Amino acid sequence: MRKLLFVLILPALALAVYDMKWFDLNNWRCPFYNDGRFGIDTAGAGRAGGFWLDTAYVFGGGIWFGAIVNGETLVTEGYNPNSGGTECVPTLCRYWRDGYGNAEDRIYSHPGDWPPPLSRFPMAPQRYVSDEDYWSCFCDSDPAQHVAPGLPIGVDISLSVLGFTGPLADDIVFLRYDCYNSSDDTISEAYAGLLLDPDVGPNSGNDLTGLILDRWFPYGADSLEVRDVGFAYSQDHVPSGMVAVKLLSAPAGFGLTTFKRFSIDYDPVTDPTQYMTMAGFDYRTGEYLPYDSIDQSPGDRRFLLSTGPFDLQKDSSVTFCYAVIGSPFWQQKIPGYDTTQLARRCHAAESLFGVLTGIEETRDATGPLLAQTQPTIVRGVLSLPKASNRKPQAASLLDISGRMVLDLKPGANDVSRLAPGVYFVRETQAQAVRKIVVANW
Repeated sequence: MRKLLFVLILPALALAVYDMKWFDLNNWRCPFYNDGRFGIDTAGAGRAGGFWLDTAYVFGGGIWFGAIVNGETLVTEGYNPNSGGTECVPTLCRYWRDGYGNAEDRIYSHPGDWPPPLSRFPMAPQRYVSDEDYWSCFCDSDPAQHVAPGLPIGVDISLSVLGFTGPLADDIVFLRYDCYNSSDDTISEAYAGLLLDPDVGPNSGNDLTGLILDRWFPYGADSLEVRDVGFAYSQDHVPSGMVAVKLLSAPAGFGLTTFKRFSIDYDPVTDPTQYMTMAGFDYRTGEYLPYDSIDQSPGDRRFLLSTGPFDLQKDSSVTFCYAVIGSPFWQQKIPGYDTTQLARRCHAAESLFGVLTGIEETRDATGPLLAQTQPTIVRGVLSLPKASNRKPQAASLLDISGRMVLDLKPGANDVSRLAPGVYFVRETQAQAVRKIVVANW
């Protein structure tokens, strides 16, 4: 199914100039594109292209960015696991109307054609920081690239790919995503996340996933803490390894707020269902389940690490950093798996991250980013503060698709007749949006 869908996308992509370079260092070999995707081998008619120790572990991957824009629930996919495509194009928002094919809209590398030109990319880094650097920009401004009825959000995204040589670093690829609000207004209730579509070994239908949210591991005479890691491995342990994604850095005090897994059979394929997934909900039931930790049924898996919600003001940016890690593991005699080796590589990734890249792990709120870490649970009555001035504050209640379902007034509002699920309170005057969950329990 996936190969057929991917072949159908190719003619549209051929109209633009898309660049690809292979990250080929140490134990990893993986293609990266300047349209938001990595891993998928387009030259191989849509097959797994992310190899660790000469074995396929990654079919594809890319950033997801979701937000509420003018009442619309929108998600931009840097990689669509159901088709192998992308909703991004290889240029900046300011340039896309001029068409594609500018020779400067490509992937820049060290060693190679470093640095990227500031005249074209004002945000481009001018110094390299690793043994193998790649940098590119892409945006979501072309409406034709979005799966209908999806629309652009207005974000520019740059990706830095970094690789280092040395013990344990041989198994790690660092990804830094800088997301810029290039729209004309504040981007509200935004989520950013990295989606990985693993294919571990020759059988794509027998993968299992796992989560290390916050756990201590023995480390010699000491111990080490590992957090915010999702991973995948093969049920038949062929090969006997796993691929993991670790969130290294996020703004505004966030760690990992959502880890969701799904399969090709029930991928969220519309913007509202994708946004629900990023926000930590099972879009099929509406239940708030932010962390999928136990996977007992193998399948053609993919998993999403998401962070948010946050508001991003016009002309400001946020940075998210991840490590993609290959690690050995062994099945235990009792049911389960041994993630000790993965824990050591996660620890190495954290240690290398700050020392070698000069980027410190961010846990404090800075700049224009405004955070709401958890939704408000509402049972029966939604209370809004009364306005301090003579003119009442106008507000409305939106459902997950962005449709207005209720006008709200200061004070008590009866929401007992609404279907349980996630809603958004939009304050018109303040241009603020916050998330609530209407519950009947």
